[in-house]
Amino acid sequence: MPQPDPELANAVGFTHFDTSNSDDNMLTVLMTRDDLHRLASQTLVRVKSRADKRDYLGVVVRGPFAEPNGIPANSTMAVGVITHGKKLTYTFEYHGRAEIELLGQEVGGVLQPPRFRPRPQSPVFVLSEEESAKVLGVGGLMSLGRVVGYERMEARLNPRDKAILPRHTGIIGTTGGGKSTTVATLLHRAQRSGIATIVFDVEGEYTHVDQPTDHDAMREMLKRRGQKAEGVEDLHIHHLTGRDSRNPKHPQRHGFSLKFSSLSPYAISEILSMSDAQHERFLRAFDVTKLLLEDFKIFPRTEAEKQQVLEVDEQDTGYPRMTIDHILDVVNAYTYSLGSEGKAKKAASGGRRRAADPEPEGEEEDGAEEASTVSRGPPLLSEFRGKPHLVKARIMAQKSSSEPSWRTLGNKLQLLKRLKVFDVENTDGVDYDSMLQAGRVSVIDLSNTDSPQLNNLVIADILRGLQEHQEQRYQEAAKRNAPVTPVLIIIEEAHEFLSTSRISQMPVLFEQVARIAKRGRKRWLGLVFVTQLPQHLPPEVLALLNNFIIHKITDGAVINQLKKSVGSIDESLWNRVSRLAPGQALVSFSNFTRPLMVAVDPAPVKRLLVD
Repeated sequence: MPQPDPELANAVGFTHFDTSNSDDNMLTVLMTRDDLHRLASQTLVRVKSRADKRDYLGVVVRGPFAEPNGIPANSTMAVGVITHGKKLTYTFEYHGRAEIELLGQEVGGVLQPPRFRPRPQSPVFVLSEEESAKVLGVGGLMSLGRVVGYERMEARLNPRDKAILPRHTGIIGTTGGGKSTTVATLLHRAQRSGIATIVFDVEGEYTHVDQPTDHDAMREMLKRRGQKAEGVEDLHIHHLTGRDSRNPKHPQRHGFSLKFSSLSPYAISEILSMSDAQHERFLRAFDVTKLLLEDFKIFPRTEAEKQQVLEVDEQDTGYPRMTIDHILDVVNAYTYSLGSEGKAKKAASGGRRRAADPEPEGEEEDGAEEASTVSRGPPLLSEFRGKPHLVKARIMAQKSSSEPSWRTLGNKLQLLKRLKVFDVENTDGVDYDSMLQAGRVSVIDLSNTDSPQLNNLVIADILRGLQEHQEQRYQEAAKRNAPVTPVLIIIEEAHEFLSTSRISQMPVLFEQVARIAKRGRKRWLGLVFVTQLPQHLPPEVLALLNNFIIHKITDGAVINQLKKSVGSIDESLWNRVSRLAPGQALVSFSNFTRPLMVAVDPAPVKRLLVD
C-alpha cells in the first residue's frame, strides 16, 4: 500500500473543479470539517498545482462556508435536522468551501500575473504570519494597527519610503467611525518617526495632543495592545491673531496674521464669490495698485526687486508688499470718482479751470489742486494718502464705469479687512521654518474663526507657503547631498475646503492645491484629506489620492462612488465597509500588495471631544 505524501498532511484543502460560472483569478477550495477553522477570511494561501509544477499565491475573499455532504444545504432534510436541534443529536457530515482570489504565480521567488489556473485537486497551504507579512508588504517602522484575521501581524509603513506618505492619503468615514482616532494615532506615529506634521484643525480637537489620553476606554485598549498613553513631545499651536485657541495656556502658542501680498488675486476673487463684473474691476484695481506701489517707491525699489516682479505668478501668489489698504484705496477712489459727488466735483473743478486764465502749469501747482479735490473725497488709508493726486491720475488713466459694481467690490473687500487678519501690526506672519522642523507637530487651530471662507483663505495661504519653503529646503538639502525632513499635512473637514461646489467656483484654488500635491510628491510633502462626506469631494480631488483609510460608511451610493475612485479593492472588502466596528478600517496603501482590514491602534494622545 503506498504511503501518504507527508506534504499533504499540512494542506488545509484542495482546489475544486471549475464550472461554467467560474471567474478568472477565482478558485473554489474544499476542505474537511476538521480543517475548516484553519482557513479564515483574508488568509493568504499557497496553491501548489503539482500536475504542472506551478505555485500560486491567493487570498480568501469569500467564506469559508460549511456545506453538508451528499445533499444540498437548502434541502428539506438538511433544514429539518438543523431546526430540530433540540430533539435530534444527529447531524450530517459536512465540509468547508471557500473562494480564493489569485494574487499571482510564484516564479523564481517573484510574484507574477498568473497565465494559467491551478489544476483541480491542487493542495492549498496556509502561509505563516511571517511569510504573509512579507507577501503583503506590511513591514516598516511605523505601525497603523493590527491586521484583522491575524494574531500578531501589524499594518506597518516605512516613513522614509518616498512611494508611501508623499503619495497623499484620504481618511474617510462617517461620524463615530474612528477617523479622529486614526488622525491622532497617525500624529503620534509620525512625530515618533521624525516627520514634521502640520494639522489644519477646524475644531481644535488636537490642541492637547502633547498630553496622554485620559479616556478610560482608550487607556484600556492601549493596555491590551501592550502600549501606553503618552503625548507627542514637540507640539506648537498656531492661531490667527485676535482669535483664541482651545488650548490658551499652551507654552508654545503662536499668533499669526496673513499677508495680503501672498494671496493670488484670482484665489481672492473666487473665495469672495465675485461676479464677472466685480472680478474684472478687482483685477483692474490690482493692476492700478501695482503701478502706484512703483510710483510711491514701495515696490520695486532695486534692480533685484525689478527682476522679482518678472517672476511673480499671479495665479499662484499676490504682489510683493501690496496690502489690503492699498487696494481698498484704489477701489474706493474709483467708487468715489464714479459717484454723484465725485462727478459734481469734477464738473466744478472743470468750470474753475475754464474760468482761470491762463490754466495752471507746473507739477506742484497742478498737484495741489488735484490733492485738494481728492482730499475732499474718500479718505485714503495707506501711504497713498501722502500724494492723492497720483492716485487720481492713475485712476483717470484707466477709466472704468458702473459705480454699483465698484461699491459692491469695496464692500466685499471691507468685509475681508474687518476680519482683522491681514498685515496686523506687531504680529508676525506664519513661521514656516518652525513648522518644518523634524519631529514637530504644528496644529493650526481654526476652531474660533466661525467662517469657512476665512478657513479656506488660511489653508490656501499656508499650503502655498509650506510648499515654497519645503521646495527651498529640498534644494538646499540636495546641494549638501543630505536628506530632507519629510512633511505630512493633515486637512480636517476637507469637504469644506475642496467640495464639488467650491471646485466649480474656485478652479484657481484647486489648481494651487493640485500643483502642491504634484510637486510635493517629489519634495517629501504629503497631504492627508480627512472627511465624513467623501461624496462632496469631486473626482479631481480623489484622483490626487493614492492611499486610503476607509472607516465605516453606511450610504451605499457613497460606497459606489468610492469604488470608481479607489482601485484594487475587491467586492468582498467593500461589502464589509458598511459593517465596520469603530476603529476598524479598510486600508489601501501603495506599499501593500493588496488592501487590508485593519484594527487601527488606539490613540495614546489626548483628543478633545467635539460637540
